[in-house]
Amino acid sequence: MSIKCMTIAALALLLAACGNEEILENNESGSTGKVHMTFTAGMPQTRTSLGEDGHAVNWTQGDLVAIYDGTETICKFEATEVKGSTATLKGEAAETDTYTAFYPYTDDGTLTLDNTAITFTLPATQTATAGGFAEGLNPSWAQATDGSKNLTFQNLCALAKFTVDAEGVTEVTLTANQESDALSGGLTYTIADGTLTATGSASRSVTLTGTFTRGEEYYFVVAPGTLTGGITLNYMGEGGKTYVKTTQKEVTFAAGKITNLGVLDIANFTEALNAAFANAVKESNPNIQWRANPDGTVSLDEDNKLQIIMNWVAHLDLQNKNITSLAGIEYFTDLEVLYCSGNQLTTLDVTKLTSLMYLVCNDNQLTALDVTGLTSLTVLDCRGNQLTALDVTGLTNLTTLICSGNQLTALDVTKLTNLTNLKCNDNQLVSLDVSTLEELEYLWCHGNKMTALDITNNAYLGDLKCGNQQEPLTLTLWDTKKEFWDRMLNMYSDENSNVTTNVIEAPVNADHDGYEEDGGEPVLQ
Repeated sequence: MSIKCMTIAALALLLAACGNEEILENNESGSTGKVHMTFTAGMPQTRTSLGEDGHAVNWTQGDLVAIYDGTETICKFEATEVKGSTATLKGEAAETDTYTAFYPYTDDGTLTLDNTAITFTLPATQTATAGGFAEGLNPSWAQATDGSKNLTFQNLCALAKFTVDAEGVTEVTLTANQESDALSGGLTYTIADGTLTATGSASRSVTLTGTFTRGEEYYFVVAPGTLTGGITLNYMGEGGKTYVKTTQKEVTFAAGKITNLGVLDIANFTEALNAAFANAVKESNPNIQWRANPDGTVSLDEDNKLQIIMNWVAHLDLQNKNITSLAGIEYFTDLEVLYCSGNQLTTLDVTKLTSLMYLVCNDNQLTALDVTGLTSLTVLDCRGNQLTALDVTGLTNLTTLICSGNQLTALDVTKLTNLTNLKCNDNQLVSLDVSTLEELEYLWCHGNKMTALDITNNAYLGDLKCGNQQEPLTLTLWDTKKEFWDRMLNMYSDENSNVTTNVIEAPVNADHDGYEEDGGEPVLQ
């Protein structure tokens, strides 16, 4: 039997008609022992992967199960002799009348297990797995009484599936609209009445991360419950852009059943600022009164865009906010100052921000930075990233450029005639032409692959680090700068190591003939 895939034009309609599809039960068997024993399990709904029919849950060799035998220590059993939904569990346990089992086993302190209750953690961040769920998910439990070694496992959680119909998806998040609802985190199952309740560490959201393939189905493992306030689904697609869809209609996730969320596609979702970005903007500009979604994202509808314009957002301080994408920054057209250092950005495109004067984006994970056309930019700090190329040729008003600690192999600064501060150290540069930078005062270019540097046109240079190259570097300078270089050697011995000098006699400016006063009496009396 195969799972039917529901396709629908809008998530709101889809969720209103959510279909619950039962997960077929599996079988497991096992042995235990502090004296060796054998457990035989029937109809478990546990672990590793969905079977070919899309319902049955199969065991995987090496799956670990926790068993409580009445002692203080939880016993660890390993699945062996696996055949689809059946397996043998091997381990050691004490002889007793009642055994309570739980999958998956963990020794990180988050699992407590006895014959009355099970407290465990359902991860709020899960790994995307096409056609199923990641290893170590899908919690289930079983109990054997009267000395029996037969275990019948039951699912403690539910599955929520969706189909990807978009390119470049890297992250999908499901959020309960009501803050009091729980989808992941700390959970307690009470065996006597069969209830599952949230603990203090519960979360209202769950996120899938990884690589998503268009046309494939993916599954969240979620805590069961009826979400009277509805749910919100968002995903990050191409260019790091976030798209969101929400419904206020009641949604029920039932243990052992699959709820179809529908299709992720741009056509039926709205572009939005991701939650981390939106929250940081609000902190930096508290006067913004935009309407946020239940998951913290901010839909880029006309009303919310108007808030950006009305508040003339000229300054954004987004430093150290765990932001993974600044997609949507292009709508902040009045922006003059942007601080976004210490985040997790991989790309940054600010080409639409033509009023930008200060850009500080150091200590991210940038592999691409597009600053073309920013003729108003005076300060650019992009150090501590992973850039292999940087085009700054059009930034003619730039006075400070700091791009150290990247992977640059070339850097053209010849057109930056207003530059006073250049730090491009610790890259892969093989050459650097600073002959046109007559206003240059600070130059750090140490730790590259350069073999030559000419500073004869840099009369105002007052701070220089140019050594510690992979090969010896020849520094060409006027004899009038020799005292300056000796001072730099003394101040920065490591950074100026392995440098030889080519000292050239400075040209003498010829004085024209002057005039002497004749010393006579004034011509006019």
